[in-house]
Formats: sequence, structure tokens, C-alpha cells
Amino acid sequence: MRSKLFFLILFNPFFLITVYSQNDIILSDTNSPIYESERNYLGINLSPFFNIILNNNPYEKIKITSLYKKNFGKLNARFSFNYLTNPESNFFNSATSSSDTSITYKLSYSNYNHFDFRFGFEELRYLSSSRFHIGMDGILGYGKHFSSYTHEYYLKDSIGNYQTFQNNLINNNEGNISYNYFIAGIDLSFGMDLFLSESILLTLQLTPQFNYWIVNQNSLDINDLNGEFENYGNNYADFKLGYFDILLIYKF
Repeated sequence: MRSKLFFLILFNPFFLITVYSQNDIILSDTNSPIYESERNYLGINLSPFFNIILNNNPYEKIKITSLYKKNFGKLNARFSFNYLTNPESNFFNSATSSSDTSITYKLSYSNYNHFDFRFGFEELRYLSSSRFHIGMDGILGYGKHFSSYTHEYYLKDSIGNYQTFQNNLINNNEGNISYNYFIAGIDLSFGMDLFLSESILLTLQLTPQFNYWIVNQNSLDINDLNGEFENYGNNYADFKLGYFDILLIYKF
């Protein structure tokens, strides 16, 4: 029952687009901007550029987007192609053991990246001279996940500083896992459109999304001496709230 409800929500945008497209495409709001006479939209996501400038980790939560929209009166149908990645490095993540003269650190790293295609709609709302929208997309995608850990051994020297020291038993204590996965999900978007000219607009948009990751078990590759990845490689649900998109859009 849950799976039927999920796929009903996922593909419901096409039903709504069909209903709206049968109506007159002229907006009923007489105060609506004249820009809606240009019914085609092409856009890109500028947030990765701002992320590089403002973030200490410029490659964290990168989302690259190209999109197309088609206007049907107060409804836009939209289609987008996206690339998402989020590398995370935790150097000196935790001290696993220590003594008066030595200390052992665990270093860990993880990364996922995937491509997805999104299809859905957004409903347009006007407030004074501003325009807002609420939208929903279905998501289909494919990606790869990689995680690893290793250890480093440090000895205290004669002046009290810790220096790396080669200890084969400790330094070779490492593990990694990688696998490919399919994605099915939905996203919601809450945005504001700022008209820079008749043909150019800037959209500020918050896009929380819910994905279900389906692991391709044939792609699973694991080397795990410590058993830290025993819960990895399973299908799971993932909810992300933090994607803020800055979309530059050309209308024609």
C-alpha cells in the first residue's frame, strides 16, 4: 500500500499538468506581469559558485543543475538534470588509543555523487510586485558511494612533540567500501522569482528532498578489517533539507 501511494505522488505531476494545460494560458490575474507571454524557461544553478566563495569546504553539498520550464498559465511544468556530490573528510577524527608516549588516530573519508533527472510542476503565486512558487518533482537517478578509514601512529619525541611513526600493524589497519545505487524520490520547492529584466529572472529556492536509495548489490566492494561497514550496503531512505538553489533563468 505504501509503495502504491509513493508512486502515485511521484507521477501525479503529469496529471496536474494535463488538467492545467486544457485551460486558457492567459493568466486570470490582471495584475500579473506581462513577462508570462514568454512561456519557455532555460536556467542554471548558481549556488555552486557562491558555495566556493562563502564556504570553508567549497565542495560540500555541491548541486549542479540545468533546467527547462514550460508555462501553462499559473502552472509551470519543469524538467531538470542534476549532479550532486558531498565529499566529507574527517582527519584525526578520533583517538583510538593513547599512552604516555604514543597516540593512534583514525582518519575517515566518505563521498557520494549521483546524477538524477527530475520532472514535475510548480504553481505560481503573486503578492504585490513579487512572484512566488510552490513545486514538486519526481526524482530518478543513479550514483556511487565510497567510504574508507585508516589509522596513523604518533610517537612523542624528546622535546614533547608527536611525530608520525611507521607501525605496519597500525598503519595497515584500514578499510573501504564502495557501491552503486539507484534513486527514486520526490522534492518540494519553495521559491521567489526576482525579475531582472523582461527575459532574465533570478529564483531563490529552498528544495528539501526525500530519496530512497536502492543499492546495486552486484557493485558492492568491501574491505573491512574492523567491521565498521557492517551496516552499509543496504537500501535506505534519505531526507535532505539543506539545498538552497540560486537559479538564473532566461525566458523566451
